[in-house]
Amino acid sequence: MSFSSEIKQELNKNNNLSNKKIVKYELIGYLISRNVDILNKNNIKFSTESDYNINRFSKLLSNLNINHNIEIARKKFCNKI
Repeated sequence: MSFSSEIKQELNKNNNLSNKKIVKYELIGYLISRNVDILNKNNIKFSTESDYNINRFSKLLSNLNINHNIEIARKKFCNKI
């Protein structure tokens, strides 16, 4: 298991989002991951294949009263024979 997976697993054990300081640090963890591209000051792109991670990311933003909109984009891969 990778270091980031271990950290996410440990943070996910804490389902209580009442401690804003912990929520803030967890969000920072997501933001400094390789899955984030900052497009401009009001737009970031968070890429993941995990429904859990996108849902958790959204919960963290909502918990901190950060207005956000999630757009899901998936690529379809096709093998031609």
